[in-house]
Amino acid sequence: MSDALYTKLSSASIQDNKSLVLSTCSKGGYTLAQQISVPDGKGKRMNMYLKGAIHIENVDGIISLRNALNIAIDKIEGKKI
Repeated sequence: MSDALYTKLSSASIQDNKSLVLSTCSKGGYTLAQQISVPDGKGKRMNMYLKGAIHIENVDGIISLRNALNIAIDKIEGKKI
């Protein structure tokens, strides 16, 4: 069985050295993973993915995630829902 290959679609910085990355998966669906960036000791940065990525089956799941984030933002900003 071959390993899955991931193709990055987009990313969002959530902390100074941490991002969320949405990728397609060669075995189907999508993943939402955490990526950290650390110095490599040679003046460059090295990016690593953390264990525990979230698998999203299809684009409907991504749309549901987007909608949930929009609702949360509206609540945080005090908008009526």
